[in-house]
Amino acid sequence: MILKLVRKIKGSTIGGIFLVVFGNMALLFSKMLVWLLAPRLLGVTDYGYYKMFTLYLVYAMLFHFGFPDGVLLLHAGQKYEDLDKTKLRRTSRFFILFQILVFLTIAGMAFCFLGGMERYIFCMIGIDAFFINVSTYYKFISQAVMRFRELTVRNVMQAVMQVTSLLVIMILSNWKAELANGYVYIFSVILVDAALMVYYVVTYRDITFGKAVSLRSQKADIRRYFSAGILLTAAFQVSHFVFVLDSQMVEILFNIEIYSLYAFSYSITGMISLVINAISTVMLPSLKRLEERNAVSKFSDIMAMISIVVFFLTAAYYPLVWFINWYLPDYAGALEYLKIILPGVAVSSCINLIIFTYYKVLNQLKYYFVISTIMLLTGMVLNYTGYYFFHTPKAFSVASIFTLLLWYLSAERYFVKKFQVKWVKNFLYICVEIVFFYFVNVWLEKEWEALLFYLCGCAVITLLFYGGKVKNKMDKAKSG
Repeated sequence: MILKLVRKIKGSTIGGIFLVVFGNMALLFSKMLVWLLAPRLLGVTDYGYYKMFTLYLVYAMLFHFGFPDGVLLLHAGQKYEDLDKTKLRRTSRFFILFQILVFLTIAGMAFCFLGGMERYIFCMIGIDAFFINVSTYYKFISQAVMRFRELTVRNVMQAVMQVTSLLVIMILSNWKAELANGYVYIFSVILVDAALMVYYVVTYRDITFGKAVSLRSQKADIRRYFSAGILLTAAFQVSHFVFVLDSQMVEILFNIEIYSLYAFSYSITGMISLVINAISTVMLPSLKRLEERNAVSKFSDIMAMISIVVFFLTAAYYPLVWFINWYLPDYAGALEYLKIILPGVAVSSCINLIIFTYYKVLNQLKYYFVISTIMLLTGMVLNYTGYYFFHTPKAFSVASIFTLLLWYLSAERYFVKKFQVKWVKNFLYICVEIVFFYFVNVWLEKEWEALLFYLCGCAVITLLFYGGKVKNKMDKAKSG
């Protein structure tokens, strides 16, 4: 039934967004179940080890050295039928063998130089990096040629397998309680990633198996993929490090229990980002097909739309407070961090999903990399200053908000100078909404009163800033 619905939708931007949103919603549902059950099932300490695994796993993805990113950039906007399959078969085999060497290197170093839980975590990171990086290669091909059906099916599969693996661990824990631990859960995550990689290899078997050109004749293309993608990978990794800088500092400076609570708060913000992520997935190949000025003309409106959606989604904080206090009381301490970092999701979404995508479209990754590096250093200074004076994780949360706002302004400056995009209204809207969210949390203690007041206030602020634009578009639609 699902696949029939998926096949009916053509490769348009709106259809693509619908497909990716559908897959992301299925994935969001599974992640919500994981978010609800895993912390309680594993306990604070083992959940902290699991979050440590996911924290450092992202760094391991650096070891694809930009190859999948180069594939995405060089093939974005093309049709799958037009790709040279004999060349891509050699490319696919080269990258798989390359990632096997990477996995053996990471796992081998972890086994030789680490011990205990850290040895297990980093050995598993080496194994999982292979599965994820190979999947990323095929995923970016899907994204480049706008075959969003594969992305949707993959997300649905991932959702089903994540929930199934969690339920299996729950059943096993009732038989033997010690089976519900970080070791077992991390291993189950890797099994899911391995299955997803196999799905991609089978789906794209026509660019994996069969007659291929020689490696020597494909050397130039392989070098081009690396050279085109390495800057994108570096820019992504630096920007990611800015996003997780406060979490990284907490993991280093505090014990595993405190880090577990801090990471739990970021798990909640990650669910909001997952909903919005569908727009970024579809946007790159769609904007690549447009003329530069036409693409940039949509920048300000997209930024406004993302901000509005995220701030309304932020209303979920208030029922979450009640739910966590009731169902996950051991994690109630995470709310102290969540109420600080949550409104920052609107800022990080604009940076990561919109601004970063536009830098890719305009081939200005070097500029974005420089800005992100400066913001990383700025964030380190702000985090160190906060820790020096207060010695609490909340100091890192506050520092992260200021870092994001400075990053937003710095990254948007390029578009303001070169294309004269309108930015003041969008930035003021974000600042007013952030202040309003903090005001509601200080002024109202009852969750349901705060929820209603926040939603009403959010609607009023949005109408004050964008009501005229909405009315103009509605009038144009009626006249058209």
